Amino acid sequence: VTLFAFKQYFPAVATTDVLSRVADVLACKPSELAFYPVPKLMIRRVGDHEAYSALRASELGDGTLELREVEDAMAYIAQMDAGPDLLLTMNKCIVSNKKSGFYDGCKNAVALATELAASSEKSLPFLAN
Repeated sequence: VTLFAFKQYFPAVATTDVLSRVADVLACKPSELAFYPVPKLMIRRVGDHEAYSALRASELGDGTLELREVEDAMAYIAQMDAGPDLLLTMNKCIVSNKKSGFYDGCKNAVALATELAASSEKSLPFLAN
C-alpha cells in the first residue's frame, strides 16, 4: 500500500493522473476520481454532492458504493485479499465501459471545443489572431 498526500491541489491531481494507470485499486473519496477507469474503493465523502459519484461508480461496476466506516472498507479489502473475483469483475466492467465510451468525456469535450474553435475561426476570421 502506498499513500500519497499533498498540501497543494495540482501536484495531487498530476500524481493521481500518472499513478492511476498502474494502480491495482484506488481508495479515494467519491469525487472526480469516481470517473477514472481503475477499480475503486469509495471511502467517506467530504461533501454531500460526492454521494452521486460513488453511486455512479457502483452503477458502472468499477467501484463500490460509499464506504462510510473503516470496517466497511476493511471488509472490501479482505474480500480482495481472499481472491481475485471482485477485482476481476471490476476490471471486466472497466473494459466493457471503455468499449461503450463511458470514460471518453474529456476526450469528447476537447474534440467539441476544437471543432467549435475551428468553426468560429472560419465564420469570424478576425478571431483567429
